[in-house]
Amino acid sequence: MKQFLDNLDTCVIILDKKLNPVLCNKRLLNKLEINNEDILTLKISVDGKEDKAEINKILKNNEKIKNQKLAVRLITGKKTIELESKIVEDTFLDEDVIIIFSDNVNVINFNENIENTTIENSIKKEINETAKCIERLNKLLDNLEKDQDITKLIKVQDLKKGIEVMLGEIYKSKLIKKDFELLLGISVDLVGSMAINGQIKTSTIAWSKCLGWDEKELLNFNILDIIHEKDKDSFMNILISSDEEVKTVENKIKCKNNTYKCFRWRIKLIKERETFTFTIRDITKDVEEQEKRKQLEDAVALESIKNEFFANMSHEFKTPLNIILGTMQLLTKNYSNNNIVCNNNFDLEKYLKLIKQNSYRLLRLVNNLIDMTRIDNGYYEVRLGNHDIVKIVEDITLSVAQYIEGNGINLIFDTNYEEYIVACDPEKIERILLNLLSNSIKYTKQGGYIHVNLNIDKHNINISVKDNGEGIVEEKLPIIFNRFVQGNHILARPCEGSGIGLSLVKSLVEMHDGNIDVKSKVGLGTEFQFHIPNKKIDSDKYKSIIDASTEGNKIEKCNIEFSDIYGV
Repeated sequence: MKQFLDNLDTCVIILDKKLNPVLCNKRLLNKLEINNEDILTLKISVDGKEDKAEINKILKNNEKIKNQKLAVRLITGKKTIELESKIVEDTFLDEDVIIIFSDNVNVINFNENIENTTIENSIKKEINETAKCIERLNKLLDNLEKDQDITKLIKVQDLKKGIEVMLGEIYKSKLIKKDFELLLGISVDLVGSMAINGQIKTSTIAWSKCLGWDEKELLNFNILDIIHEKDKDSFMNILISSDEEVKTVENKIKCKNNTYKCFRWRIKLIKERETFTFTIRDITKDVEEQEKRKQLEDAVALESIKNEFFANMSHEFKTPLNIILGTMQLLTKNYSNNNIVCNNNFDLEKYLKLIKQNSYRLLRLVNNLIDMTRIDNGYYEVRLGNHDIVKIVEDITLSVAQYIEGNGINLIFDTNYEEYIVACDPEKIERILLNLLSNSIKYTKQGGYIHVNLNIDKHNINISVKDNGEGIVEEKLPIIFNRFVQGNHILARPCEGSGIGLSLVKSLVEMHDGNIDVKSKVGLGTEFQFHIPNKKIDSDKYKSIIDASTEGNKIEKCNIEFSDIYGV
C-alpha cells in the first residue's frame, strides 16, 4: 500500500479518527521537506480551523465533504503548505481513517524577519496594484466631471474592468492578510509593535503563552515596565536611536508570575509611522544550558588544577620522607649493633619506632594521593594474570595476625576451596584487603572478631571482611565510598585517616570489573563485600608480570597500611 501511494502524482495524507497523522506519501513528504518519522509533528488546519473539535464538526458535514474541496493546511517548523483537498472516510489496515488528497498544492514559506517576509512583500505589491486601479478610476471620474463629451472616448468595459481589478486586488490583499495573521498565530516567536516611547501597540497570542500576560494587559504596558532593571539602559539606547537598521539585543522580560525569562530581540524602527516592529525569541533554555556548560567547564578545570596540585605535592612529600625513613633505618641498625650509646633514662628505641610509624602514616597518605591522581588521569593500570585467589587472600590475612594478637581480637579466615585460579592483579587485591582489614582493626574492640570469608559461584569471586565493631551510622552508608568521607565522627574516632582509602578500594575493585558494597549497624559491626568476575585470561595475550608478594613485602605493606592505628 505504501509503495502504491508513493507512486501517485497526488499528495496524500492519512489521519486516524483522532486526527493524528498516520501516513504521508512520498510526493507530500517532499513538498513538506520532512521524513515519514516527522509526520507526528505536523499541525493541521481545515478551512482555517486548527482545533480538532472544530475540524470534526466540518468533517461530519458529509455533503460538504462529498461535493466540495476543502482548504487544508499542513504546518511544519520550516514551512506551511496549502492543499485544495477532497476528504473521504475509509478503512486502512482494518482501522477507520480519514484520507486527504489533492493535486493543487501551494507552498507558503515564512521568514521570521518581519521586514523581509515574502508575505509583507506580497501585501505591498497588492496595495500598489490597488492604488493604481483607484488612481485610474479617479482620472476617469475627473474627466467625466470636466467634459461631458469625453465620455464618448471612454469605453464602459474599461471602467468595468478597472473596478473588477480593484476589487480583485482588495480581495487578494484580505487573503494575504489572513495568511499573515495565521502564520503569526502559530509562530513560536513573540511578534509585535510599539510606539517610539516604548508603549506596546500590538502583540500576538504567543505573548500570553510565553509570559502569561493577555493582550489587554500588554496594551496597558510600556515595554520598559516589564524589562529587567539591569537591561533598561541598553534598551533605552535603541528607543532613542533614529537608525532604521535591524538591531539585535538580548535582555530579560518579566512574566506575570514575577519570574524573568531571557529573550533575543530583532527590532526595527519605521520612521514614517513612528513605530518599532520586532520579533522576540525565548532563549531562556539556551542561556541556562550555556550557564550549566560554563559551570561544568569551570568545575573540570578546577578539578584538573586540584589533581595536578595533589600530584606535585605528593611527589614533593615523598622525597624527604624517603630520606627520613632511610635515616631512621640507619639509626635503628646502629642502635641494635650498640654503635649508638644513650643515657639509661633515654629510650631511643621508643622514639625511633614513633618516627617510623608516623613516617609510614605520611607515606601511606602520599601513596594514596598519588594513586588517586593517577586513577583520575587514567594512568593507573591493573595488570591481570591468572593467580590462585585463595592463596592471595589467605596469605595477606595471616600476615595481619601479628598486629592484632595483642589486642584480643580473633581473626578468622574461612573458605571451602584449597586453590582456585582466577584473573586478577595480586598487588591490587592485597591493597584492597589491607585497607578493609585496617578499617576493621580500628573500630573493633578487645574480645571482638574479624571474619574474612571467600566463596565462589558461577559468575563471581566473593570476598567479605566482617567485624563486630562500632559500625557506621546509617546516613554515612550511601556515601562511605566517596572521597574524603569519614565513617565516624572526627572527634570520636580512635585512629587517624584521610577518607581516601575506601574511595581507592572502590576504584581498584571496579578496575577488576567488579563491585563493592557495605552493610553496617551502629554497635553491631560492619561487613564489606566485594566481587570480581570468575574468569581467566588468555595467558598468551596477557602475560602476568607481577608475582605474589614475598613475606617481607607483605610485612612492609602492613606496616604502612596500619601506621594510622595507635599503639600498633
